[in-house]
Amino acid sequence: MIQNHGYPFENHTLLTDDGYILEIHRIPYGRNISIKDETRPPVLLLPGLFCSSVDWVNVGTEKSLGFILADQGYDVWLANPRGTTWSRKHTQLIPDRDEDFWNFSFHEIAYYDLPVIIDHILNVTHHKSLFYVGHSQGTTLLFILASMKPEYNHKVRLSVALAPSAYLTHARASYDVSLLDLWKRLEPVIRPNELHEVLPRTPMYGTLAQIFCNDYSPLRHACVEIVYFLTGGHSGDHLNKTLIPVILWNTPAGSSVKQLIHYMQMHLSKAFQQYDYGKQMNLKKYGQSKPPKYHLNRVTTPHLLYRGSDDTISIKKDVDKLASKLQNVIVNREIPAFNHLDPLWGIDAARIIYNEVLGFMKKYKDNEI
Repeated sequence: MIQNHGYPFENHTLLTDDGYILEIHRIPYGRNISIKDETRPPVLLLPGLFCSSVDWVNVGTEKSLGFILADQGYDVWLANPRGTTWSRKHTQLIPDRDEDFWNFSFHEIAYYDLPVIIDHILNVTHHKSLFYVGHSQGTTLLFILASMKPEYNHKVRLSVALAPSAYLTHARASYDVSLLDLWKRLEPVIRPNELHEVLPRTPMYGTLAQIFCNDYSPLRHACVEIVYFLTGGHSGDHLNKTLIPVILWNTPAGSSVKQLIHYMQMHLSKAFQQYDYGKQMNLKKYGQSKPPKYHLNRVTTPHLLYRGSDDTISIKKDVDKLASKLQNVIVNREIPAFNHLDPLWGIDAARIIYNEVLGFMKKYKDNEI
């Protein structure tokens, strides 16, 4: 997809300390630049739950943040967390055979994957720091990493958090369905069948999307509503619905059941905390009966926070609480009529959010930490 649009593409393979093999993708420069330039600041883009690197480049060259950043003079890196389409590998475990492969939450992604990715990018580009853009779970990862390994605060010049996700006290699956109600429907399916992976990428989704979600299908509206129900909010006027088959060709990209459980635990506990294994296992693992909270007061990286007013997952009260805990919030902005996905795929995201983000990035561009 990247090369078909006329951009250069690189694939990088990384190994985490716990044996996961990650693929990250690079757009080293834009279409109008003929050579790589090591002075181009690196920017790392982290996708949300069930998403992958493709979700930063799948709505065209004028609307996709990955392409916009490359054309604006940035060295763009697109991450694929463990368990997703291009990072479904391990040195010893086979995902379709070994359930231990899926014994991770976003905590492990933040603690093991993200440092390896950041350090690799800085090594390759010879920069001391990078820009970071996360959507949904992509924002959770940096909050965890910067709180647990504070030295990484100095490796991120500026963080852009689209649909920030840390506190989930008031989150809902949709306006009509609570997260708890949704979980009660899913758990009877997950538990008896011992499912460990959720919604892996399969060509079947893409084929069905081409048939049932195209512009001429009477079921297109249902396709749109399903996408938004699964991701928070309702369908508005900010998504080019013609692109639904393109989006669904590579998304969802898979996740572990443990990631879903961890988010549900944080919702029910009203806390931003590590995974709850139960009292006995918590005592063994953490030395205390309850899981430790993530200390956001250790996060000093400058942050831009953007959420939509129609987002049912990243709720204003929760994002405001997050902002109050972080040390260095430059922007905490609500975008009218945007839902959970619109900061990523919205028709107006470039005009409403990205242009402002680029302005802030320009101010930080020469501030090598």
